[in-house]
Amino acid sequence: MQIQPQKSLAQQKNIQFGALKIATIKNSGRNTIDIYKLTEKDDDFIDFLDSTTDYNKIAPDLPEDMRARWQKIFHYCIEEIRDGFNQNFVAISNKKPCGILTGYCNETSSYLDGVCKIPSEENKNLRNAGKCLILHFLKTAQKANSKTISLDAVKDGPFDVISMYEKLNFKKVFPAEDSGKYQPMEMNKYKLKEQIKSLESKFNYKEEKSREEVNLLNLIS
Repeated sequence: MQIQPQKSLAQQKNIQFGALKIATIKNSGRNTIDIYKLTEKDDDFIDFLDSTTDYNKIAPDLPEDMRARWQKIFHYCIEEIRDGFNQNFVAISNKKPCGILTGYCNETSSYLDGVCKIPSEENKNLRNAGKCLILHFLKTAQKANSKTISLDAVKDGPFDVISMYEKLNFKKVFPAEDSGKYQPMEMNKYKLKEQIKSLESKFNYKEEKSREEVNLLNLIS
């Protein structure tokens, strides 16, 4: 009896995907993180990622409340990606997703809607996946010639999110009414240039030139 080679998840579904490899970032010389831009062809990958990302299973060492907060941020990012209005990115290292980011960039302004790390056994020693995604987002905003870059930092995050963004040159913006859940933050294009230079001194960012479509389910299978 001839044994047939096992098909990948994507081959079994006979699905064509269109994610584009945008950049490769070497993280402190130890790890490599690939950044992919998601397209409308990647719905099944997003469904697969959503169904397999359970922080109670992938981050059992974290306190229960922190797992719940990460799960909430992850689901928010997934829903924003599914809405289809933002530019969406996934970071992959060691053939495993390690982070997602959703937002938009144009010549008037850029908005970082959400970013979330995704832990795994393969990437248990991986650090700064979120910052690598943010570096790519900031470079995208710079390329779009955005005048301002803004975000709404969650006050009840899994860690001190506001302080992290302050270290990335974002400043607090105080609205007329405080919702109590989010802290609006912003940086201008001059601080943007400084921050990109600072992050590039820590991470080796290389932009992908070919940008061929990639089957993400095959990549992580």
